[in-house]
Amino acid sequence: MAMPAPLPPSSQIETLPAALVRARAVADANRLRALARVALRDGAPMPELRAFNARAAARRVLAHARILMEREAAETARPEPTALAELAA
Repeated sequence: MAMPAPLPPSSQIETLPAALVRARAVADANRLRALARVALRDGAPMPELRAFNARAAARRVLAHARILMEREAAETARPEPTALAELAA
C-alpha cells in the first residue's frame, strides 16, 4: 500500500476547500477499511477487534469531515453584521 500524503499544518486545515477535505476523508476512510480487511487475514491476535476498530475509525473520519462541511456551510450562509444592521434600520 502507498503511504498517504502528509497532512497540511493544522492552521491550514480549516481553510482547505470543501472538495479537498471530502476527498481526503474518503481516501483516509478507504485506507482504514483496507486495513480492516488485512487485519482479518494477517494471522495476528484478535483480528475481529482490530478490524472493528479500523472500521470505527473510518466512520469517525467521515463523520468529522461531515461536521467540518456543515460548519463551513453554516458560516458561509451567515449574513454579514453590516447587512443585518441595514435590514434593521
